[in-house]
Amino acid sequence: MRGAGAWQRTWAWLHRDLWISAPAGRGRRLGAGLVRIVLVVLRAARDPLLSMEAMGLVYSTLLSLVPFLAVAFSVLKAFGAHYRMEPLLTRMLEPLGPAGSQVTERVIGFVSNMNVGVLGALGLATLFYTVVSLVQKIEEALNRIWRVRRSRSLVRRFSDYLSFLLVGPVLIFAAFTIIASIQSHRLVGRLLALTAVAGPALAVIGHITPLVLLAAAFTFLYRFMPYTHVTLEAAMVGGVTGAVLWHLAGLAFTALVAGSTAYAGIYSSFAVLMLSLIWLQIAWLVVLIGGHVAHVHQHPVAYLVEQSRPGLSVRERAGLSALVEVARRHLRGLPPCRTDQLGRALQVPLSLLDEVVDDLVARGILARSAEPRGIVLARAPEQVRVVDVLDITRDEPLASGIGRADEGVERLLAVRDRAVDDAIGHVTLRTLAESSAGGPGVADLEAHRRSTAA
Repeated sequence: MRGAGAWQRTWAWLHRDLWISAPAGRGRRLGAGLVRIVLVVLRAARDPLLSMEAMGLVYSTLLSLVPFLAVAFSVLKAFGAHYRMEPLLTRMLEPLGPAGSQVTERVIGFVSNMNVGVLGALGLATLFYTVVSLVQKIEEALNRIWRVRRSRSLVRRFSDYLSFLLVGPVLIFAAFTIIASIQSHRLVGRLLALTAVAGPALAVIGHITPLVLLAAAFTFLYRFMPYTHVTLEAAMVGGVTGAVLWHLAGLAFTALVAGSTAYAGIYSSFAVLMLSLIWLQIAWLVVLIGGHVAHVHQHPVAYLVEQSRPGLSVRERAGLSALVEVARRHLRGLPPCRTDQLGRALQVPLSLLDEVVDDLVARGILARSAEPRGIVLARAPEQVRVVDVLDITRDEPLASGIGRADEGVERLLAVRDRAVDDAIGHVTLRTLAESSAGGPGVADLEAHRRSTAA
């Protein structure tokens, strides 16, 4: 019995308490965070939808790889750093083994032989469209992970994608150039010659540095690519996780797949293509898993919500709590808050909160402000009835058209709705906001409750 009780407590902690509250103490919080990461990685790796998402990105990569590298090559050529492209591509395809060098030579050959001048206006536009479509696919995949229901406007896409395409290659290759310069510096050679400790230490640093750069690239991707506010801490946790998984997946792929002679025997000259497709699938899956880790780190309760569909009571509580917070800020004259700030304050997953807020915006209860960016009340708080908010959060668009209800059931539901309206129909959002803050609305609620009971 004692063992069964311990197992039940452990099960409850792993499937509920771990995601709701953080333990006291820095060591315990770190341990709980590591357990969260392991559980998220294991569940995401088994998610069939995530695998299909990775397959779609593989297809987009095959179409966009050469145009993407051509654009990066043109940008780097302006800085005289285009010769750095081949070593970086070789390092990224290192898990393929000898096949990686063959793929790198072919791709670099395609990029070098591409003559942009003969493409014409239509060809150049097609080239940039192919490149932009890959970046857009990446954004859409990360937005689905973060449950973002809106996408960038056309103007924002143009500016953000252009910045990503122009600045990203420069930063990545600049980092590798700095590393190469440091490694070739005279001081490094003197340290290697004078001390026996510096050699192994610098070797370890040389192995760790690419991992750190990869983590920084993933952090940049998770921080700025999703069309929502991602904290730097969450992006860094996802970036480090993605970099470690990339390294481990590369080692496993090299040992189990690329080093095997079975693929060469079965596919012959197509073995390089097959290995490249498999590695691309694994690489994109790692990128998406890192995005999942960043999302759950910022919104731990999302892990519980993803396991089961939120019920109507959860939607009601989330909608009313969000409205009360927005109304309270309105009454105090504070600036509007973003949905991610509301989600953290209320401990509600951003996906659920966005869904409820969108419904309230569509019904004219809330509105989105552009400057400062956030959500505000579209009506005065005294004009918003709590009953109407509950009806909106409970509304199922397809419910009225599915099934045939008995007349007795319909009458019973009508009686229930009238009872709810009689009980709290007079309560407005202003009353609820003031009562939540301990204001004068509390006495009104208590007086109405006593009169109803009498």
